[in-house]
Amino acid sequence: MRFSRPGAPVLGFDSESEIDYEWGEMAIADRKLREKQEREKLILTRSDDLLGLHGYLGFNLDELATLIEYSKATIYNHFQSKEDIVLAVSTMHLVTRTEYFSRALTFDGNSRERMFVLGVADMILARLHPHWFPIMQLVQTQSLWEKAAEPRHQAYHQANGRMMGVVDEILRQARHSGDLPEEAPSDNHIVAGLVGLSKGSHLLAQGPAVFTEDSAIRPLDVLFDNYNIYLDGCGWTPLRTEWDYDASRERIQNEVFPEEISLLTK
Repeated sequence: MRFSRPGAPVLGFDSESEIDYEWGEMAIADRKLREKQEREKLILTRSDDLLGLHGYLGFNLDELATLIEYSKATIYNHFQSKEDIVLAVSTMHLVTRTEYFSRALTFDGNSRERMFVLGVADMILARLHPHWFPIMQLVQTQSLWEKAAEPRHQAYHQANGRMMGVVDEILRQARHSGDLPEEAPSDNHIVAGLVGLSKGSHLLAQGPAVFTEDSAIRPLDVLFDNYNIYLDGCGWTPLRTEWDYDASRERIQNEVFPEEISLLTK
């Protein structure tokens, strides 16, 4: 397209050949950027596969290079270290987790049920991708964090901020509706308690059952009961004596995560 009368120089260019050259350069740059993004996505996807198979200690770049059919030098063009890749994979997990969490905001239920959506989301993710929780725990260790590049730190913080934004919105709705009374603990206290319950239970679930005098306790089997006990203590209504949260959990699975539940049943 021209921006001047026929026969006159195109605005900003001395000739049509110059405009063709500039457009050609832009097209090449766009293509190279797309190719770089596609390579990075491939590296992260295959790294996630290998972390699922071997864990962090068994994950090595030689096997990754063979799997993606690129050299290790190509991998280093995208990531500065093994730890850099692991943090980027964890950020990718956070993006998926945020998408699951966001479904809570449109769920037709009370605020406590919407908070339960997050628990169901984590339960589904833990079954679909058992290695995710250990990896997300690992990236918070100082030894790994310090070896990853600063841009990876920033991307992780941004992804985590978007995820926590969903949690904050559910708490805001609970306060606005009166489900959380004024005397309830602060939002930070409530979130810290829920995160501790969830993270601890999912990490314990990676190991053997915890044995008591009478039986073996599997942490995920009692996690939702513990959510209810904790939220009752916070005064978040309806209380478990006033609402059937087992039925809520069933409805959340069927209405919010039908495709994921279908995958699990297969």
